[in-house]
Amino acid sequence: MTVAITKSALPQPAPTTVDSGLDQAAAQASIRAARSFYAFWDTGDPAHLDTAIAPSFYDSTLPAGRPQGPEGPRFASEQFRAAVPDLRCAIDDLLVVGDKVTARLRFTGSFTGTFGGKQGGGQPIDFLAIDILRIVDGKVVENWHLEDNLTLMIQLGVVEL
Repeated sequence: MTVAITKSALPQPAPTTVDSGLDQAAAQASIRAARSFYAFWDTGDPAHLDTAIAPSFYDSTLPAGRPQGPEGPRFASEQFRAAVPDLRCAIDDLLVVGDKVTARLRFTGSFTGTFGGKQGGGQPIDFLAIDILRIVDGKVVENWHLEDNLTLMIQLGVVEL
């Protein structure tokens, strides 16, 4: 099934900084790929992921237990949404340089599902992440990511300080 994704359906980054030496068409294709990738994280809709990533997608910071390739983000989203069904992803900042897009992200929602056998009680979830995407021909081919997992684990009640 093909789903039409309009530009307005994609998350709008707050500030976007583009290297002035970049070809503007390539820069816009990179921004659109990044926005589609984060629309997937914002909605869980796999049509956004299919639009954003190449079949050769490679996660360079693959967490233990997550499959490599295009199935990795799908798996992670399903696991995350089992714990936080109303998960949202906002793009707080986007930086486009060469073939890379760096994004500063904020994930929010409510822990109403389950995580590691623990049932959520509606606790708010609010944590940050940084991604570096390598984009070729308008598709994300590689990703490096770092999430504030300590904050997330505290909010999920898995870790106490």
